[in-house]
Amino acid sequence: MAITFLSKTAKKRSLLIDALRILAWEEYKATNKEELKDLEYGGYAIFDAEWKVEDIHDKTYEELLAFAKSLEFSEAELLGIRSKYYANKTTAAAGKSNRTSNGNSNGNGNVSNVNGNAYSQQQEYDVEDVF
Repeated sequence: MAITFLSKTAKKRSLLIDALRILAWEEYKATNKEELKDLEYGGYAIFDAEWKVEDIHDKTYEELLAFAKSLEFSEAELLGIRSKYYANKTTAAAGKSNRTSNGNSNGNGNVSNVNGNAYSQQQEYDVEDVF
C-alpha cells in the first residue's frame, strides 16, 4: 500500500464519477426493476460489475464535465445529487438504528426535536437507495 495525494482536480473528478454512478444506479434499478427485485441488495452487485467496466472511469475531469453537459447537468447539480444521496443514506442508517432501539426509549419511534415537538422517523425515499 502507498500513501497518495489527490490533486484538487483529481478529487473533483472522483466526486463527479461517484455522482454519475448514483444517477446510473437509480436508472438501472428503475429500468431493471423486475429482474432485480429478488436479488440481495436490490441487485447492486450486478450493476457494480457493469459499472466497473464502464468507460467513464477513463475520462479526464474535462471530459466528465463535457459528458455531464451532454446529459444537461452542471457540475454543481451532480455534486448536489451526490450530497443529497449520502445525506439520505446517513439518515436512513440513523433511522434504522433508532428503530432498532425504539429511538427514545418510549417505544413509539418518535424523537423530540429542539422545540419538544415529536416527529416521525419515517423517510420518503426508498431505503434500497442506500446501496
